[in-house]
Amino acid sequence: MFFRGMMTYNHFFALVLMAPPAFAGSSEWGTDTASEEETPAGDAGICAFYSIHQGETNHHSDSANVPSGSSTLFVNLNWFVPQQSLTLKIISPSGSTYASYHDTDLGGGKDAQIRTWISSPEAGMWRFQVYGEEVQDTQSYFFEAATE
Repeated sequence: MFFRGMMTYNHFFALVLMAPPAFAGSSEWGTDTASEEETPAGDAGICAFYSIHQGETNHHSDSANVPSGSSTLFVNLNWFVPQQSLTLKIISPSGSTYASYHDTDLGGGKDAQIRTWISSPEAGMWRFQVYGEEVQDTQSYFFEAATE
């Protein structure tokens, strides 16, 4: 009887350890980047988890207020499931579309991530639109925009 009870406890413990941090507790987390990558440590921006459905557009307005003289605006969209497809539209403070991206545009393959740096960004409030292009059920994603 003691052995059976321990197996149940160990099995439950393993399940808890396997839960990804994106779904445990707070919705705001930092990112882990490879040692050769640098994420700007500016104070203007957003860094949070969201969810989206097929055909839905999430508007991230008032999310990155770029101060005058900023050298870089770093934008990172990551949804962790290559079988799903999201798009990202970046809108400058003047209201013009700076760029629209699919996950294959920047890296060449479907990697469930859009990461870009904008050099000498226009000062002001940048806006972002994430679109659920190919989504089964609900897809969680991480979005970050920060200045340097």
